[in-house]
Amino acid sequence: MENSESKPKTESWMASKAFLAIFGALFALIFIVFIVVINVATQMEDIEEKLLYVPPQTSGQAIPEESAVAGQTIYVPVYSHIYYQGGKPFLLESTLSIRNSDPGKDITVNSVRYYNTEGKLVKNYLEKPLRLNPLATVEYLVEQKKIEGGSGANFIVEWVSDTRVNRPVIETVMVGVEGQASVSFVRSGIEIANH
Repeated sequence: MENSESKPKTESWMASKAFLAIFGALFALIFIVFIVVINVATQMEDIEEKLLYVPPQTSGQAIPEESAVAGQTIYVPVYSHIYYQGGKPFLLESTLSIRNSDPGKDITVNSVRYYNTEGKLVKNYLEKPLRLNPLATVEYLVEQKKIEGGSGANFIVEWVSDTRVNRPVIETVMVGVEGQASVSFVRSGIEIANH
């Protein structure tokens, strides 16, 4: 015959063992989730660090005017802010993207100038011409806190080539985030002179 006192002790011991097993499994699961979250966060930081904007380095030489076979001056609209709710400014960050669309030929970007709403030069982004390889892209950033341009700002981009090439794709991307509101849009450049 079993001792009646040993039965509750055995059940209590089994319940404790089950509780410890569940607690251990839960702790292991939380630990694994914690490690995964840290790993994902570290990977995201690495990705963000790799994608941080770095201003382009100028390189290349100007193509003499008599050697230029193709080229354009492009006007590209930029908005450092837009208006909403009866005239409140909504600040935007802008990226000028110059994309060489030719798969086999370089182009040379001679000039990238940023003008404000009044048509006054705010910044000259290039000190020397920039050689843009086939299918390469160069980007110029106007930070959200840089409000000098205003709602009617623009870039004037001049490019040339010493051979016939596809025209580059030149556009600005504007992005703004304010609280839970966000806006983004793209504007393409238009040719104002042909070289």
